[in-house]
Amino acid sequence: MDTSRFKPTPILRERRRGQCVRFALHDAGGAAIEVIVRDISSKGLSAVAATDAPPVNTIVRATMPDGRDLWGLVRWAEGKLFGVEFDVAGAGR
Repeated sequence: MDTSRFKPTPILRERRRGQCVRFALHDAGGAAIEVIVRDISSKGLSAVAATDAPPVNTIVRATMPDGRDLWGLVRWAEGKLFGVEFDVAGAGR
């Protein structure tokens, strides 16, 4: 097969809103994780931690400006940068 003719199917993602605001996440035990959010969508966020990023697979809670709590899982981390995937299936619980 001629791989030069291969064109990957685009994975359409929801538009993210760029943010640069102070934001406090909390780990499952309630300890604050000081971060600045880089971008956020209904499915997750990426942020820069003030110290080290939380480890991959850490459960975190984000309190949104409207008072809702969103739970998520740290999916990737590189130095102080990390990404969280929100539990959108459990949002109505």
